[in-house]
Amino acid sequence: MRIGIIGGGLMGIALAYFLSQAGEQVTVLEQGAELGGLNGRIQFGGLTVARYQHAILPNDDRTRSLCARLGLESELVFRTVRTGFIHDNRIYPMTSLRDFLSFAPLTLKSRLQLGGALLQAQRRDRKTLDVVPVKDWLVQAGGAATFEGIWRPLLEAKFDGQYDTVPATYIWAWINRMMGIRRLPHLKGKVGYLRRGHYSLLQAMAEAILRRGGHIATQTRVREIIIGDGPVRALRTPAGLMQFDLVIAAIATPAFAQLVPGADRHYLERLGREKYLGLICPVMVLAQPLSEYWTLNLTDPNSPFSSITEIPHAEHPDCHVVYLPRYTASDNDWLGVPDEDIREAWLAHLKQVFRDFDEKHIRHFAVSRSRYVEPVYSIHASEKATAVQTPYPSLFLANTSQVYPELPTSEAVIVHAARVADRVRQPSPAAPLPA
Repeated sequence: MRIGIIGGGLMGIALAYFLSQAGEQVTVLEQGAELGGLNGRIQFGGLTVARYQHAILPNDDRTRSLCARLGLESELVFRTVRTGFIHDNRIYPMTSLRDFLSFAPLTLKSRLQLGGALLQAQRRDRKTLDVVPVKDWLVQAGGAATFEGIWRPLLEAKFDGQYDTVPATYIWAWINRMMGIRRLPHLKGKVGYLRRGHYSLLQAMAEAILRRGGHIATQTRVREIIIGDGPVRALRTPAGLMQFDLVIAAIATPAFAQLVPGADRHYLERLGREKYLGLICPVMVLAQPLSEYWTLNLTDPNSPFSSITEIPHAEHPDCHVVYLPRYTASDNDWLGVPDEDIREAWLAHLKQVFRDFDEKHIRHFAVSRSRYVEPVYSIHASEKATAVQTPYPSLFLANTSQVYPELPTSEAVIVHAARVADRVRQPSPAAPLPA
């Protein structure tokens, strides 16, 4: 089959890779100047850093297997890392059981309740959490004081304040992913990354696609997916129509909805109900370490960023890469704030935590923005998921809204891409139109 794939991010390239390995003829259409999307790169002269920070955990089996198959196993770097919290501009480590039991922002009773909540989340059946708002479950499991002291500021920062209907499955997935790499009594964990960033994984898959006779076109914008009475086979681009036997949109649901203006009104309304988080993320390259922590989560509601992630550059050990992300609603005004103002606001708060921080240690600074980064699920999400098979024959949608209840990690994307690649090769009826 001739398969057209819209989107050259990790989902689109992984789909094209798995399909080309199965003998299909694929063409990837990416509107940007290069592949990558959220897994893209920033180049500061001869120094390349990942646009956003992506972690590979020791139990990310599908990602590690794919790296090995593509000859990237030696590129994987795993480090024992430290994590912590910043509360009232003070750092509290959270790397050992002792750290946990002596966590001063919470009373001993609240610490024990928090520990109980963590254990409950690991043991609970996620299906029972799908119908419970995350706040309700956390208050019930860990107490109101723990929620107000720890969970509320973290949820406020993660969801830009809009978490009232987020299901408890979110915390189930987050705790299980993070605790899955930790072992008592030390709670220490290892985190991995690729020496040249996730872009090297996309690059290796792209080269494999080309070797199989596939095509990859950058700076090619799809303006419309032509929907008629029969199977969807044509895409409208500035250069004219492109014909395929099958089309897969590997893009966020709101972006997909804009490409199908001829779709059924009820289907478009359903697509329009899906909400996404945007992301603003300054990245700094420093001449010296900011701290000894891989990740620090902030509980300060006035902070413009929600966490600090720091890794040494794998190829340039004298460079330290720091990410300062802020999740926002996709229509948040922050997404339009100039880079200079972002830098001023972010660094002003950073200096409140790190009093000795000196801007002269900044070798490079850049701001990345993405409007549709992560889907926001609501209770009963398992019943509301947008199907991979659209109501139109030969048209499919593949994105992270469909990996629920897992977090939209690189591992989840690769697993889902492999599943979708198998599915589209098996004839199946189109999904029914919404009532």
